[in-house]
Amino acid sequence: MTVPAVTRMGSWVLDRRGQGRGVRITRHPELHAINLSIWRDSVCAGTVHLTPADAAEVVQAITVQLAELARPAPPVRSTDRVDELEARIAELEQQALPRRGVWRRVLDTLVDVSAAQPFGRSTPTPPGPTGPLSVVC
Repeated sequence: MTVPAVTRMGSWVLDRRGQGRGVRITRHPELHAINLSIWRDSVCAGTVHLTPADAAEVVQAITVQLAELARPAPPVRSTDRVDELEARIAELEQQALPRRGVWRRVLDTLVDVSAAQPFGRSTPTPPGPTGPLSVVC
């Protein structure tokens, strides 16, 4: 990007990604305002007019964000992810325990139904060679 000439009332900050991107900061004493304009190549893509108080808030916000970037990141243990996954698995296993009771009741009902007498039969059906139907959970 070729930076357009800026009067004594303005400054440019170019985007490090290139592609003609940049921010122009221009002072407008007649409006008692600062104008921030976003540029792509030689085309203005948008502007924001800021009062001195608004501009001070923008500067403060940028300062806070820079301070956050300056803080060192906490060290990352290689086992953090494994610990997190193991904790999640244990939580899911605990959630599954009450469901086991539901399945047990369903299976017990199926066993009871399979042992019931068919309609019109007066004598019980003898158990098969391995005994009555049973399910182990």
